[in-house]
Amino acid sequence: MLDTIEMLEAIGSDASLRYASTVELTNLLDQGQATTALTAAVMSGDASHLAREFGDMTNFVPQATQSFVSSDLN
Repeated sequence: MLDTIEMLEAIGSDASLRYASTVELTNLLDQGQATTALTAAVMSGDASHLAREFGDMTNFVPQATQSFVSSDLN
């Protein structure tokens, strides 16, 4: 999984990779020995393939709010 995260980070930080065609990116991932899930996600354009690798977990929105309360109550 760490290699997948590192590859995703490299793709996101390099404009030539970020805007590469599907064929170019798939070839690059094959050379870099990317996981099957990452390669399938790139080939299909469907990020749900990565759920197999990262685990199919539900992410919840944080239930936190920030407020500013004045301590000067007159």
